Amino acid sequence: MYCTICGSMLEFKSIDKEGDIPFCRDCNKLFFPKVNLAMIAILTNMKNQICLINQKGSNEYKVLIAGYIKSRETLEECVKREILEEVGIDIIQCDYLNSHYYEKSDVLMVGYHALTKQYDFKIDDNELDNANWYDPSDAIGRIREGSIAYLLVEQYLNVLKIKNV
Repeated sequence: MYCTICGSMLEFKSIDKEGDIPFCRDCNKLFFPKVNLAMIAILTNMKNQICLINQKGSNEYKVLIAGYIKSRETLEECVKREILEEVGIDIIQCDYLNSHYYEKSDVLMVGYHALTKQYDFKIDDNELDNANWYDPSDAIGRIREGSIAYLLVEQYLNVLKIKNV
């Protein structure tokens, strides 16, 4: 590994509680690991229906809207942008749910709940085959069990149960 500033070979420096971190002696700079970030969102409407999509050419299971964070973009801005780009929906609220590490592509998926007053989709035909609203009890059975989308929808369903008690 080499320094991205001066090109010198990096060595490892032991940092309390952090372990061995790549270090450039010439620049006196530590190089902490970079994390790939993406967001995944449960988009719901005022009837508590959940938006599920089929990505282009992938019709076995429904999924939630997701996308990578762009440079200089906040997570919340990414949620708004991806939802608008993929299904043509403006959101009125965006709340953090939790995060999950997705080992298959080495990405930290940051989960959000997004709320809209809109019901009509304007899907991006280049990215999606379709998008539909589903009642919460019907949505869970359309998503691959154990997936991050499944875990987020389960969490949302538990919140709905608590609110309706």
